[in-house]
Amino acid sequence: MIVKHRVSSFFKLLALAAALATASSVHGAETTEVDATHDPWAFNLTLYMWFPGLNGDFSAGPLNESLDLSFIDIAGKLRSFPVAFNGHLEAHYERLGFYLDGNYLGLDFEPRFDGGIAKGLSTELGVMDYGVSYRLFGSAASERVAHWEEKSTSNTLDIYAGGRTIWLGNQLEFSGIGSFSGSSSFTAPVIGGRIIAEFLPKWFLLMDGNAGGFGVDNVIFTGSALGAVGYRSTLFGVPSTVQAGYKALIVNVDKPIVAADVTLHGPFIGLTGYW
Repeated sequence: MIVKHRVSSFFKLLALAAALATASSVHGAETTEVDATHDPWAFNLTLYMWFPGLNGDFSAGPLNESLDLSFIDIAGKLRSFPVAFNGHLEAHYERLGFYLDGNYLGLDFEPRFDGGIAKGLSTELGVMDYGVSYRLFGSAASERVAHWEEKSTSNTLDIYAGGRTIWLGNQLEFSGIGSFSGSSSFTAPVIGGRIIAEFLPKWFLLMDGNAGGFGVDNVIFTGSALGAVGYRSTLFGVPSTVQAGYKALIVNVDKPIVAADVTLHGPFIGLTGYW
């Protein structure tokens, strides 16, 4: 009886060990599969519409023009529909990121006869931001995409540094004086940070601010600020967000041939896809 009991106990322990080994093998295989399929890269692309008002001074050679207009005022004083493009691209590897952001605005104002002598102002403003970012806290971008369908993801804080290239072209026309046009590009360093905070399931608050210039390449100062509320969803099976808020951009540049000290600010709405 004692022998039978010991044999029975031995086989029970052997079966338990085999079960644990099998479970460990299955778990190890699952872990290996997850590790093999994990991609540290993640990307996102944002296309957005920005409706800025404008106030400040534009110069071309010896001529200068001051404007203080809301977006509605701008739309009513243009000879043609404003040409604009706004886009933002990011590539992330774990916590390290690379970004590229472009803004272009072309305005052709009608002549002014409200006590001034200006016959017209045409201006083109292009702003290109680029640089690297690092996520101080919060899940990596690839993890956020992988767990997109979860009700909530972690808040994030990114810091970034890079450059801002500004292209400015002005053409001013004055009756009795003639016209003068000029264009130039400026490049200066920029530093900033961005916070994404989720306050409800799938709803989040986005805040982004930066500053730069520091006198480099005749850029006295440049900075931007963005605040928005967004909603996380999917569009045609692609992880997506829709965000709406307010954006401001300050550009203060000065070269002998062309100069501007302007602030553009107004509402915007954007759509972002993640993969």
